[in-house]
Amino acid sequence: MLLGRMEYERLMRAKCLARTGWMQRGVPPALAETVASHSFEAAVLAYIIASRLQALRVDPYKASLAALLHDAAEVLVGDIPLWSSRRMSRAKERLEEEALGELGLWELRALGKGVLGLVVKAADLMATALQAKRYVATGYGEVEEIYRSSKQALCSMDEQLEGLEEIVEELLGEGC
Repeated sequence: MLLGRMEYERLMRAKCLARTGWMQRGVPPALAETVASHSFEAAVLAYIIASRLQALRVDPYKASLAALLHDAAEVLVGDIPLWSSRRMSRAKERLEEEALGELGLWELRALGKGVLGLVVKAADLMATALQAKRYVATGYGEVEEIYRSSKQALCSMDEQLEGLEEIVEELLGEGC
């Protein structure tokens, strides 16, 4: 993965790209979490999950890097709302693959597969749930549905990632 200045500058756009789901539920654009801040939190969480669930044999550093860049394609594709992405799943996949190629990150596609991909998905959901919880605590109650759906999806992964439920309970402050 050799990135030049152009790819670097494009990736840095994630610092300004607000996540759409928050704004659709009343969080003002100036307060909406960016793709970069979400990815950073997901990277830290992926490191924690991979470190604690050692039986998975997932390198915590690789999990952290995969989570850090898991939404990299969004700097070109945009943060497509969940409602839309569910209805255009294959088209969205193709767009994101093309964007990763354009960004010089083609090999990231492989990082989303297997147990490593499950760890990244769990970290992504955990980061979303934690951010939703923060928004609810500051008065943005419309995001509560995002919290519930993220937590439910996360809790359903315990069968695939045995031991995840304890991490969820510790970090979210409540169990599944």
